[in-house]
Amino acid sequence: MHGGGVSLPPAGADPGSILPPQSPRKSHRRSKRAARQERNPAKSQKRRRRRQRLAFIASGLTLFMACGLLGVVYGATRVPLPAEVHNKQSSIIYFADGRNELARIGAQNRADIKLSSVPKSVQLAVLAAEDRNYYSESGISPKGIARAIWANLRGKDLQGGSTITQQYAKNAYLDQQRTFTRKFREIVIAVKLDRSYSKDQVLEWYLNTIYFGRGAYGIEAAAETYFGEPASKLTLEQGAVLASSIRSPARYNPQEHPQAARDRWQYVLDGMVSQRWLTPAQETQARYPVVRPVGSSQFNNLSGSRGYIVRQVSKELEAQGITDEVVRRAGLKVITTIDKQSQTAAVDAVASTFAGQPADLRQALVAIEPGTGAVKAYYGGKIGNGALDYASHSYQPGSSIKPYVLAEALAQGISLRSFWNGTSPQDFPDRTAPVYNSGDGRGSQCAHCDLIRSTVLSLNTVYYALTAKVGAQKAALLAKAAGIRSLAGQPIDNFVNSGKLSNGFGIGQFEITPIDQADGFATFADGGVQHDPYFVEKVVRIDTGEVVYQHQKSDGKRAFAPDVAADAGYAMQQVVRTSANRLAGARPAAAKTGTAEDPNANQTGGNGGGNSAAWMCGFTPQLAAAVWVGHDNLKTPLVTNTGRQIYGSGLPGATWKAFMDGALKNQPIRTFPPAANIGKRDAGNDNPPPPPSPPPSPSPPPVPSASPLPSPLPSPTPSPRPTKTRCPTFPACRPPPHAPRSTAGPP
Repeated sequence: MHGGGVSLPPAGADPGSILPPQSPRKSHRRSKRAARQERNPAKSQKRRRRRQRLAFIASGLTLFMACGLLGVVYGATRVPLPAEVHNKQSSIIYFADGRNELARIGAQNRADIKLSSVPKSVQLAVLAAEDRNYYSESGISPKGIARAIWANLRGKDLQGGSTITQQYAKNAYLDQQRTFTRKFREIVIAVKLDRSYSKDQVLEWYLNTIYFGRGAYGIEAAAETYFGEPASKLTLEQGAVLASSIRSPARYNPQEHPQAARDRWQYVLDGMVSQRWLTPAQETQARYPVVRPVGSSQFNNLSGSRGYIVRQVSKELEAQGITDEVVRRAGLKVITTIDKQSQTAAVDAVASTFAGQPADLRQALVAIEPGTGAVKAYYGGKIGNGALDYASHSYQPGSSIKPYVLAEALAQGISLRSFWNGTSPQDFPDRTAPVYNSGDGRGSQCAHCDLIRSTVLSLNTVYYALTAKVGAQKAALLAKAAGIRSLAGQPIDNFVNSGKLSNGFGIGQFEITPIDQADGFATFADGGVQHDPYFVEKVVRIDTGEVVYQHQKSDGKRAFAPDVAADAGYAMQQVVRTSANRLAGARPAAAKTGTAEDPNANQTGGNGGGNSAAWMCGFTPQLAAAVWVGHDNLKTPLVTNTGRQIYGSGLPGATWKAFMDGALKNQPIRTFPPAANIGKRDAGNDNPPPPPSPPPSPSPPPVPSASPLPSPLPSPTPSPRPTKTRCPTFPACRPPPHAPRSTAGPP
């Protein structure tokens, strides 16, 4: 056959005929060897036996040397006692400059106790979670070791699957490097433990050294940290909570991940039932116990705003495989993105603006660097120590969501100069109740408004109609691309795909977080390119200088076009120019306020409802920041110390201005790109305003009476010409109103 075909041998041919042909030289050598063997078979057999003996001797020597080496390592390896398994060096968290210390963590919280002081039910809960065959197995798990070797051969991380004995051995190593050498030494220690000590003794050491999270090493410290009790008083349910946390203290943290923690807790109880350590009836009666909030223990003292930063840093390191336990034991230098000047400005801005205001007001502030995503300032509250992080919690954004709707409209070819009906109230076909603009009575009115003025006045009726035109789903997906990761604590896609997203999205009905808002506004500042926020720049070992982790810069992801960002930014610049929150030194800035109204919040007078959240979000070319003000109880209205309602332009706006002025002090003043003026002007739902009427003619002078008068009539004085103040197209004549209001949801 031609063309690369293969000729097959005829049926019945010798199978050897289909083997690939041998080279002539090899065939010649094989033929000569075969000929020699035929001439002297005894000599050939002797030569073969000699080769076999040499191979056997070499194998024996290799095995002997390996056993000798194993014996040397076995004899040289000491079993670390609990007193030797301790934290040698704290880790230090630094500001972005790498010199100023932000926090120091790692002081070990541990108190050793006897196994007899730990209730039997708690011991069994730990075994159910980590090693159900502990008392019947050897100190090492061959299956776990084989699985780890196989994973490494495939290029993956070495796996766990260790017994409790091996876990105790692993705690002797602070570097946590996943290497065969370390794993081998762990195995040696585990074997020596199993041969030299009782199971009860090893379990006691394990319970006194294992990490339970929240800075607690050992069962005694964990009992105090999680429940405020000594280990001897732990219940079965409490012991199961502690046992649940061993596998991954961060993943199964009852405060941060309650559902995952409960699922793991149930897994522990199910395991106890399967081992007949617990009856099904006892499991049915078990109830998940109350766990103390993070920070209430005396051993966790990260108070103030720094506590929230450390929490975010820990989460980010955990995602990179650097667990909280490693951070607390390995002596690391963690360089964050937090700028010391900006963080100081954030704390000072909140303190100065809210001095003398009601103590139950809560604040959050997040600042992000456009173009990188680096978090430069983070204020999640003033308590720290594990209290609720307001900067990562979700709240209704009010009108601060409107820039994303505006950006989607611009992307669809709707011009800033298009005109819209901004009167209030208005009815819409997709809702039963009318939409109101903000303010008393009918709210702000603007019969023929372009989108610039509608943004400045924050008109709900315009933005509701605009959302309906561009599509709430498309506007939400643009917001997602810009950095808004969730609505009401759920991924945006859940709302988009389920059809639960209404046009109320455009006036702020769906909750978002302050850190997402800061990221979204940073996207506007960077010309439509989004960068994920991050807190950790670099992690270095203090003792060796080895770089453990380095953040990788990225080009970001484009959320919308530069022209869209320029026009949306131009509209938001007018918000700042017409407000009292202009930055020092005439620094150009763009912003949007937002106020969420809860009709259930009691508020005497006003519009009948109370404001539940107020925002100010804005940016300069080099920094974006979001400020939120609210309450723990959303039904409590936001009021100042004089009883006046709080709007976005009030205390949040003042806080934003104070922060930006402080953070950008001595920084160069940068300008924004000019408006691109994209889109069609006739894309609105209204016509341009009619030209102003000409001024009326002056009234004629009065006609004198014909009756004779004793004296001459004085010359008539004509009436003064009346004047009329003309309202320019922009800015609005009337004072800027409060933030928008809607019966369907707060603006």
